[in-house]
Amino acid sequence: MKISKIFTAITFALSSLAFTSQAELADSTQDWQTFETKNFRVHFTPEYRQWALSSAREMEVVRQLIKDQQGRVLTEKVDTFIIDPYNAANGFAVPLSHKPYMALFATPPQSDTVISNSTGWQQLLVLHEYVHLVHLAQKSRSNWRNNVANWYDIFDLSQINGERWVSEGYATLLESRLTGRGRLFNNQIEAIIQKFSRQGAMPSYKELSVVNDSFMSGSMAYLVGVRYLKWLEDNYGVDILDAVWTRWSGVEQRDFEAAFKGVFPDTAKNLYQRFVAEYTFDAMKHEVKLSKNSNADNRSALWLDLSDYISGPSLSPQSDYLAIVETQRTDDGKTTKLNVYKTSENTKKAEEFAKENKDILDADPQDIVDKAPSVFKREVAYTLNQKNNSGINNPRWLDKDTIIYGATTLASVNSRHQDLFSWHLPTNTVKQLTKSANIRRFDISNDGQYIIAERNRFGYSQLVKVSLSPSSIGQITDELTQKSLEHVYDFPRLRPTSNGKPSDSFAYVSSTLNNKWQLKVRQLNGEQETIIPLPENYQFLSFPEWSKDGEVLYFVAGLDSATRIYKYDFSTKDLSAITSGEQVVTWPMVQADNKLLHLAINSEGSDVFLLDLAKANKKLITDTTISSVMTVELADNLQLAEAAIIIDESIGVQSAYGIGPQQGTITITESVYSASSSMLEVGYKSGDVLSRFDWQVNFSQDVFSNIISGASGVVRWQGWPVKLLAHSYLFNLKTNQQDSDALALGKTTEKGLFLEARYPYISELLSIDIFAQARVSQFDDSQNVSFSSQSFSIGVDQHWSYDQQNWGISQAVNAQIISAKDDLAKIDGNDGSYTGSNGLINIRAHIKSYTFGINYLWAQRSEDASNILSLGGYTSTLIQKKAHLNKQLAPELAFYRQTGNDYQAFQAYIPLGLVDVFYTRHKMTEQAIIDSYGVKGTLNNDFGFTGVTNLAINYGVAQVNPENKKSDTQGWVALSYKW
Repeated sequence: MKISKIFTAITFALSSLAFTSQAELADSTQDWQTFETKNFRVHFTPEYRQWALSSAREMEVVRQLIKDQQGRVLTEKVDTFIIDPYNAANGFAVPLSHKPYMALFATPPQSDTVISNSTGWQQLLVLHEYVHLVHLAQKSRSNWRNNVANWYDIFDLSQINGERWVSEGYATLLESRLTGRGRLFNNQIEAIIQKFSRQGAMPSYKELSVVNDSFMSGSMAYLVGVRYLKWLEDNYGVDILDAVWTRWSGVEQRDFEAAFKGVFPDTAKNLYQRFVAEYTFDAMKHEVKLSKNSNADNRSALWLDLSDYISGPSLSPQSDYLAIVETQRTDDGKTTKLNVYKTSENTKKAEEFAKENKDILDADPQDIVDKAPSVFKREVAYTLNQKNNSGINNPRWLDKDTIIYGATTLASVNSRHQDLFSWHLPTNTVKQLTKSANIRRFDISNDGQYIIAERNRFGYSQLVKVSLSPSSIGQITDELTQKSLEHVYDFPRLRPTSNGKPSDSFAYVSSTLNNKWQLKVRQLNGEQETIIPLPENYQFLSFPEWSKDGEVLYFVAGLDSATRIYKYDFSTKDLSAITSGEQVVTWPMVQADNKLLHLAINSEGSDVFLLDLAKANKKLITDTTISSVMTVELADNLQLAEAAIIIDESIGVQSAYGIGPQQGTITITESVYSASSSMLEVGYKSGDVLSRFDWQVNFSQDVFSNIISGASGVVRWQGWPVKLLAHSYLFNLKTNQQDSDALALGKTTEKGLFLEARYPYISELLSIDIFAQARVSQFDDSQNVSFSSQSFSIGVDQHWSYDQQNWGISQAVNAQIISAKDDLAKIDGNDGSYTGSNGLINIRAHIKSYTFGINYLWAQRSEDASNILSLGGYTSTLIQKKAHLNKQLAPELAFYRQTGNDYQAFQAYIPLGLVDVFYTRHKMTEQAIIDSYGVKGTLNNDFGFTGVTNLAINYGVAQVNPENKKSDTQGWVALSYKW
């Protein structure tokens, strides 16, 4: 095993888990419970008990089916966490061969998503994530690799084979083959991928696994990967593809490409190119069929040219404005804005274009000027940027001046919700209307007094009424349906009335287990409802929208690898298709009596089109159905039983989570600091995935120069609101043998015990940790200096940020006051007591993608303390920064470069991706000023399996310029555990 592969695995783990550490996926202080079955441990909090126990039964069913289907099974018990951190559908699996686990997000998908076509969200999610584990977490048949993987998590991680498209594509393939649903058999997805292929925009083989700023790039591993794998099975056989998975866990070590090429006639890349050619050929033939009865006169015309991710279009009451959410992915992150366009033509742009062409021809009559675009982009009247990366969803007009929209809010750790906000356009004022309401899609009554919405909490979906009355704004005033794990509701749309009276009914789409989505019209004050007829054999269904008089209902349905806009006329009971299927249509909107706006997806994103209903190629649909029963003829003969929410407590035992399933690993890290020393650290670490209780013992040694050596231990409990930590250490340091200038203290020995209690608080913009720390230590050196020290400190770690996307500012303070006593201070004629403070103030701001930050650091001790502070050195598993308040660590300097009792540092930095370009001035009282500048970076992770939790990578290069001394260049790269 190459060291580079292990390092790559570590870096991948830190980068891929970065979102989890930032988002705080799970709150370890909650009342966690465990339901343990024969093959699974399902962990949950009380709100998710029904979801969790039902999923436990589903897991055992899925496990047996996968075993029967491919003869593979996991021998390790799988830990599963039921969570809902974003109030959105998702999940993930971590395929370690000896410690596999997965997380299932309880919120179900909405009707327009790529994962909406399923027998049930819970079944789809369990199947998809468990397939990941079985596919990627097979134990190596090499005894030595298997044994090392059992003891060393990072090595186990490095053994995971396969590109992203392989793992996601295969899990998506089995989710479809074993249910007859899933992304392989989704009409809308097939229409999108065919559109990409007809535009020559299919991803290259290299791009299949890439997530970049290209439209839908992150989805291609699933959507195209599954179709390529299905093509391989159809052309070469299921057994040949299955042989690849057998080969890559063999005694002979192979990566995916080697495992693939050994059984297929060519490389995966070359066969993929053949697949793209055949798929595109079929897509072109399909386009000819779809366009048979359409022409330029009856097709939709481009109305607004956009790009990237477009959603939630909404016309104002007078149809003079169009609000639309635009999201772009760039190298600097994701930007989301709500733009309000004027619906009138942009005559100013047309006049400017004509004048530019005239000026060109005046200067050069023989020139050929640009032709006019299909449509000049309409004028943006108002723009609202997302705040604090909270997104903007589902805008709807309250009146001509006000839009209500949804955005994510943070109530506490692991508690993100979808809430409603109002935006008053003339004053650009935003006001939050609900708090922790979990409201997804909604519609507003014509009198502006209430909203009907789908609420989803703890996986339960229901339709509710929300008050907009000033006296009760944001309150749930009525539950229109019972909350349910079996039913999912979406797109509630109140029925307009021709006389302006309040609506008495509304349309919505809903799905139930083992059934397709249905379109219904329901009485607002009762349970009476009508099922709207749909095309026979339809599959995709979403985006209902009423005509202005409430007599016609438009919607999008998928049939035969295409999506079309349909029109149901209540007066005639007729169902008609009004688009041909050439475009991947979404979001129909009635602009006027005979004009319909809609979105259409292409390889660059979505555009807005205008359909003239008077000219549309209307096709009457006579073969209709009101049944939502799924047909499963697309599934394999061996398929999952019907999805069900069933609680069977007989298959397992419930107990308190406690300290969780403790899983241990060897830890091996290395640090190289050119200013001081290198250090190899070997230890053992144990903990649970929630990091509720974890501990580590560690032995450290500079194996090259024997400059530093020692041992440490740490134990942490985070199951209470107050988090507790204890850390002990012992190390020897030869200060005069370091690789750069330092005080000649000879050999020093330090040992000590550090205790901490910390209480964290977090809200939307502000986080505050209040902490108390105690330290007991002993110092000895070869110059017969020996003293003991005790200290107690209290402090605050506070962070505030405000981000308006185009600009943002953040501020942080970490400060503590210290009361201490040590023998060194007694030498100067006092009782050994002294006081002091340590702190950091950070201010950071950005304008668009340009960011700049400044830090001010200080450490101050009273005069009684003598020169107790030291400057220089680095943090490691052995030397935890917060356990050494008197050490002002700086990786570009050696330990004990300077000492004193008053230290200040000023730092300016510019973040550039994974590194900061920085300048620092170190100033210790009565010592020479030291300037340093260069680049440095840090990657941290606080969530995941034992081997990567608390793991940190530090790296950098700096030029060190001491006052009145020769400058030098120092560099460092280090891997350690930070507690």
